[in-house]
Amino acid sequence: MESLKLKSKLLYLLLIIGFGLVIVGFVGYLNIQNIKRNIDTLYFGSLIPLSELNSITETYNNDLASPIYRWSNQLLSDEQTSNNISLGIERVNQLWTSYLSHEKRPEEMAYVDYTETQIQNLERYFGEVRSIINNPDRTHPLSLTVLDENIRLIHDTIHQLIAYENAAARYEHSILLAEYENALKQLIFFLGVILALVMGLAWKIFAQIELQQHQLMESTETLKHLNLKLEQASYTDSLTSLFNRRYFNIVYEREFKRALRSNKPFVFMMLDIDFFKQYNDTYGHLQGDAALQAVAKVLRSTLQRPGDYPFRLGGEEFGIILTDSDCKNARMMGERVRSNIESLKIEHNGSKILPILSISIGGICITPTAHMGEDALIHTADTNLYAAKERGRNQVVFTTKL
Repeated sequence: MESLKLKSKLLYLLLIIGFGLVIVGFVGYLNIQNIKRNIDTLYFGSLIPLSELNSITETYNNDLASPIYRWSNQLLSDEQTSNNISLGIERVNQLWTSYLSHEKRPEEMAYVDYTETQIQNLERYFGEVRSIINNPDRTHPLSLTVLDENIRLIHDTIHQLIAYENAAARYEHSILLAEYENALKQLIFFLGVILALVMGLAWKIFAQIELQQHQLMESTETLKHLNLKLEQASYTDSLTSLFNRRYFNIVYEREFKRALRSNKPFVFMMLDIDFFKQYNDTYGHLQGDAALQAVAKVLRSTLQRPGDYPFRLGGEEFGIILTDSDCKNARMMGERVRSNIESLKIEHNGSKILPILSISIGGICITPTAHMGEDALIHTADTNLYAAKERGRNQVVFTTKL
């Protein structure tokens, strides 16, 4: 059943990949078509330098020749006509410089150089015309016939260059169209090959999946089991099976922040076996390990709520974190732990307070605030533990701050 489900998923994946390739091919085709339209626009629209050449001829007609004709008919003053000539020459130079900035083919340079020579000659001519207009004596009369000839000559020259640009554009356009058709064929061919390879590879994978799937599931279950054991081992004290110091650091930080967010009490207690060094010296380390295991068993049996966390912090030192508990019940829980360990009546002749094993507890119950440091609680619990020992041991010293 699982194999059939996986095969169905892979079949759907194959169909999606095939559909995706078809979409990619269609989008690629549309993009190539768009490139073709852009090529048409580039070579036969307004994006090529032909517009600059046409603007130059318009400038000669409108900004240079026309003001001179109007001046000859006394429709413009000398100063206005002279200014128009200066502006017209400047605009022609700007347009020609812009035209020259575009890439030029080597075979085109003869046309370009000839046109540039004619523009320079015409610039000198209009400079002379401007001098005649600005000269009040006008010893040299202005010939409109010469003006017409010069304008006609520059028009013919620029139109020849435009004709060459158009012819070259058509030629390059034909080359690009051939490349476009070739690219389209290659796109279709490669998409077909890729689709065939994907389908063949997918069916080959189908043949291997059913054989490997069962092995993979067994390996996965084994790995999960090992990971669970490894995780438990990394968080568990090997002697007592309580949570270790590493897990204590994680839980302490997590529950402290949770209590801070929810504005609820946070309880932490530190436990220490009274005169444990003397116990080891009297009964030996093996019996000392048994005593630690007995204390751990009491902690597990006493702290059974989901929010109760008993830890072995190191040596004979234990810790308790209580969540979702008020301070009164937390103190009672500490007393219950102390009493239950005392009730074990484990012989301890090395103790200076009782002939049996006992513990001292220092605890704190506090509602955390934002400015409160996490280490302050540990320090307070440790201070209370020290106070319990100073007061005679086998007792609970508890601080409540709400």
